[in-house]
Amino acid sequence: MKKFLISAEQILTIICLMIYSGTPLDPFMSNGFTVKESDRIIARLLFTCTYIFSLSLITLRWKKVTYVFSRDKFIWVLLGVCALSSFWSLDSDTTLRRVLGLAGTMLFGLYLASRYTLKQQLKLCAYMLGISGVMCLLLALLMPQYGIAGGVETGAWRGIYPQKNILGKRFVLCGAIFFFLAMTNRENRWVSWFGYASSGLLVLLSKSTTSLVNFITITAAFLIYYRILHLKYKVMIPIVTFLSTLGIAFYTLVVSQADTILGSAGKDTTLTGRAELWPAVFEMIAKRPWLGYGYGVFWDKNSESSIVLQTVQWNAPNAHNGFLDLWLGLGLVGVLIFISGFVINLLRAIYLIRWNQRYENLWLLVFLTYTILSNLTETTLLEQNSLEWILYVSAILSSKLSTYASAEPERIEAILR
Repeated sequence: MKKFLISAEQILTIICLMIYSGTPLDPFMSNGFTVKESDRIIARLLFTCTYIFSLSLITLRWKKVTYVFSRDKFIWVLLGVCALSSFWSLDSDTTLRRVLGLAGTMLFGLYLASRYTLKQQLKLCAYMLGISGVMCLLLALLMPQYGIAGGVETGAWRGIYPQKNILGKRFVLCGAIFFFLAMTNRENRWVSWFGYASSGLLVLLSKSTTSLVNFITITAAFLIYYRILHLKYKVMIPIVTFLSTLGIAFYTLVVSQADTILGSAGKDTTLTGRAELWPAVFEMIAKRPWLGYGYGVFWDKNSESSIVLQTVQWNAPNAHNGFLDLWLGLGLVGVLIFISGFVINLLRAIYLIRWNQRYENLWLLVFLTYTILSNLTETTLLEQNSLEWILYVSAILSSKLSTYASAEPERIEAILR
């Protein structure tokens, strides 16, 4: 009976992860970013079910969850700032509703960190994304009107996701997970390598240039972290500085010149429109630089966002940059809180990799790199119902939990028993 309950919980966890990642319902409910109100109700019901699931299981393990909850303050301070932003928000009711969604999303990340080890979390994500990859393949081949985009994105795969860039972003993450498992786990390694190669193929089929660059960059970054961070400081620092400078220069060149590089081949790039969008967003940030416009409301239909849309002449759903959207929502205060926590965890991960070489810290460093890259042209920071934000919360908490467990094993065992 106990094994059955554990298996049932794992299956429900995979289903919840897929709801956050993107379900096969998405292409039928949407045409790009256009979603009917009735379809939004279906999505809200699914997310509400995940909130109830995680809250119920958290309640059953409250002692362990309380300990894990206390391991990092910055992510919960950010949630508090989001709630406080309702006092100066353009739409207080919408902000409060979305803060509840964000809290539910973060509770699921807390549940993952308190219930599963990091390796178990990544395996569950790998199962979910592997299933999603098969569904993308079947939908594109059997129902191409849904699985392959039309219009200006003709020929680009979007699979079970609303838009090609989402497919590309999702399988950059999938590739990172499978590559990590292949490099750190000897069991069924060929399966992990197959998953990594399949993820790369789906990124190519999505025709998302930024996702392809991110896929290559994440792979290279992992190899650097895996091989170089254990060297002596006299050797490590010059090598890391050189490779970081080279990598930033390469990334900037490819992304900024993507239209020129790929235009001759007739390929659309994911940066179309950003050059006009970002200056317009900066102008709106300058009007409320300190506290922003309130969490999750700027891109709703209002006079402020309409100014941006009139300037760029296309229906931008967000700033296409996570850091700019964070600034729009919570102002410089929110940005500084996030950056403080991010940098502390980044430096901590580097230090701990050199200290004890635990895979939790290596994954944290890889995922923080992914977080930076994915938010340069898309938005996943502090986003409700976002798989990336769930994994951000769980990666930080899991890393800190493993560190405290190695430092104080008897005390932690007593708490988590």
